[in-house]
Amino acid sequence: MVNFDISDLRRMTKILAPTADFDSSFTFYHDETNNIRKFSVKEFDFNVSFNSKDFHSNFVLGGLVYEGSQPDIKPLFDRLNLQKNIKDVKFQHIVQGKKEFLDCLKSEKLNVFLKYLLSDNDLYIHYSSLNILYWSIVDIVDSAIMNSEVAMQLGSDYHKFLKNDLYKLAKLEIESFQELFYNFNYPNIKKESVSEFIEELTSIFDEYIDTAEFHLGLESLRQILKEANKKDSLPFIIDEEDRVLIKDFLEFYLRPIYLFNNSNHIFDNEATISEMLVNYKVIDEGKEIKNYSFVDSQGDLFVQASDIFVGLMGKFTNYINTNDINQIVKNFDSLSEKQLNNVDSLIKLIVKSHNKNIAFLHWIDSYEEREKMNFIHDLININY
Repeated sequence: MVNFDISDLRRMTKILAPTADFDSSFTFYHDETNNIRKFSVKEFDFNVSFNSKDFHSNFVLGGLVYEGSQPDIKPLFDRLNLQKNIKDVKFQHIVQGKKEFLDCLKSEKLNVFLKYLLSDNDLYIHYSSLNILYWSIVDIVDSAIMNSEVAMQLGSDYHKFLKNDLYKLAKLEIESFQELFYNFNYPNIKKESVSEFIEELTSIFDEYIDTAEFHLGLESLRQILKEANKKDSLPFIIDEEDRVLIKDFLEFYLRPIYLFNNSNHIFDNEATISEMLVNYKVIDEGKEIKNYSFVDSQGDLFVQASDIFVGLMGKFTNYINTNDINQIVKNFDSLSEKQLNNVDSLIKLIVKSHNKNIAFLHWIDSYEEREKMNFIHDLININY
């Protein structure tokens, strides 16, 4: 049994997000999409191939949330007009086999779903969205910064800028990064291999470092890595498991449990996670927190609605991660009225929930992808 005392962690989170409401009593329903269980590097690829769609989709844990008494959402499912033999409604039933985000926006049932959530003043959405590749490489930057007093003083925005450029480079040179990670057992770099790892990593910079887009970020990172090289130190990418970039996603299930400790959390049955959580005793200010349960989605309309929402968000993150701004502009110029209505409703729903409580939305991603999200907000003239 792990005694997980979250008092300091929760206190620090509240300091960093002073406008977020973590203390009120909400009821959260959670489902997931793109849970690849584990992210590791193999000899010629990752365990999830970088040529697959799953590689470019964020892990999303989220769903519906409300405050106070439970709203009645049976009218929503009645309006969806689904076949009577469907006992456990999933995202696939709403979009009917459509694979891409823009195709999903053609769904009339999706329009009904989003409009209903928008119109109900008691219903909101929440999510944690994790860019898997970004999360897997940011420790390189953090490790380098730990060796530079100057870089440490430049602040989190500067650090995120460096992480963003490394992420953009990794997307362009994913095969080179995969080979580097495999050869050095990343994220478990041996002390005697730090210098060689840094040398080979920065050699990937060479083709890009003199371009306007990359020069400032990559040159800054290269100089900071030189300092790490002198100290033979990359503290956050040592003493880990060979070639396992993400062991599991447990911390993203723990996060809402301890941050919203006065709330109730209902998760869709996930045997792997529930078995892990059994081994954690979450403690806050000396008291154990027991505020979550796992349920069968077949018997719970709120979990089913959460599946629909996170399924859409998973498709949305894949679209953002695989299209640049120029392509997004072209796509949106050619959207049908129905597609525009659906993306408009989705963004309005996100903004509605953000305005209710900024803490409902949690996104770990690069500036590159976050800017595309903000750009889409601007395209349809909806802002926080």
